[in-house]
Amino acid sequence: MSEAVISNAPVDTEKPKFFNYKGITTILGGVGFLGLVAFLSVGSGDTHKFMLNSYMYGYIFWLMVTCGCLALTLLHNSIKSSWTLPVLRIFEAGSGWMTWGMLAIGLVPLILKTDVVYEWARPEAASDFILSRKAAFLNKPVFAGVILGGYALFAFMANTLRKSTNRHDKSGDANEYQFRTNFATPMMVIFVSVLTFVLTLLAMSLTPKWYSTIYTLWLLIGGCQAALSMAIFLVTRNAAKQPYANVMAPGLTKDLGNMMFVLTMLWGYTSVSQLIILWNGNLPETTVFYAHRGADAMLGWNLIGASTILGCFVIPFVTLLSPRVKRYADRLALIAAFIFCFRILDVYWIIGASIPSRMSPQAFGPSSIFDAIGWIVMALAWFAVMLNNVEKAPLIPLYDKRLEEAKNNAH
Repeated sequence: MSEAVISNAPVDTEKPKFFNYKGITTILGGVGFLGLVAFLSVGSGDTHKFMLNSYMYGYIFWLMVTCGCLALTLLHNSIKSSWTLPVLRIFEAGSGWMTWGMLAIGLVPLILKTDVVYEWARPEAASDFILSRKAAFLNKPVFAGVILGGYALFAFMANTLRKSTNRHDKSGDANEYQFRTNFATPMMVIFVSVLTFVLTLLAMSLTPKWYSTIYTLWLLIGGCQAALSMAIFLVTRNAAKQPYANVMAPGLTKDLGNMMFVLTMLWGYTSVSQLIILWNGNLPETTVFYAHRGADAMLGWNLIGASTILGCFVIPFVTLLSPRVKRYADRLALIAAFIFCFRILDVYWIIGASIPSRMSPQAFGPSSIFDAIGWIVMALAWFAVMLNNVEKAPLIPLYDKRLEEAKNNAH
């Protein structure tokens, strides 16, 4: 391939292919999501218990993708980067107020059936020495208030930035640039601070006697990695279609690949840091996280964990060192899809093994089936919202021509 070629596909004027899935995801996602939420809110019995616990995995995975989209949107507006322009609209659509509204609806069964999922919400927790001393924070009113309040704040952040970029597209007023920078920079600090409380209640309290000070950052970096790889896959798979064909160039794909490389290193750093700190501390209440995932080999958690080391770090790290992989859109799409798939497995290892109902081999099989159902339903609902939202603005912001100029002036 010549230096100018970035994809083997011919350039055309059709809209990106991912729009073709808007109708089917809207129907299946809407019906499936609302039906699942209704069943989980009023159901009972073993099947209901397995499904509610499995629902946690899919819910938290797509919550972290949404958080990743918002974090990368805040980052873009703070530093005014050019490499994020092709994926910005996907980030904005994936973290818009409609997505946070969907996640708020999805929280209803967890609020109504908290005691089915969380050990701290059960009556016997009052007599537990450790849990009784955490009751001021681990209780239903705080659980619902903090998480829903956090979602409302995140929706406000996303909506404010989206409205500004839309105004900027229409008016061309450069003051909008500075407004977004002034808004997004402090919001990044507030976002991470509030998210710490949200994830402590929603995810880390699944094992209420365990704690980690790097947990939120660990999950957030994974969410950013998932959001970026998903967006890069969607864009690079449609590199020959408008409007992406106008901006796609080797310099851009290199920047996108480098950002995936950076997040891969950050994920590896936070993962190893948590392991070293907890293992060296050698305290039963903290090392239980890894002890359970290593000692219970009959459940396969150790094999899943080993595969994420290869799939989330080693293979992407080595592959993205190659300039030729990052130079061509079709090759970058493959590694982006690979990373996203292993993000699914990594969150399964983190969240799935934290759910109390997984502690026995008898529960593992049925739970795994319901895990897949919950993840797919949440995925359809998430993409339904994102695809309906992303088409409300130009796929590449009209106010910033840096990428088009860079491609036209390239030699």
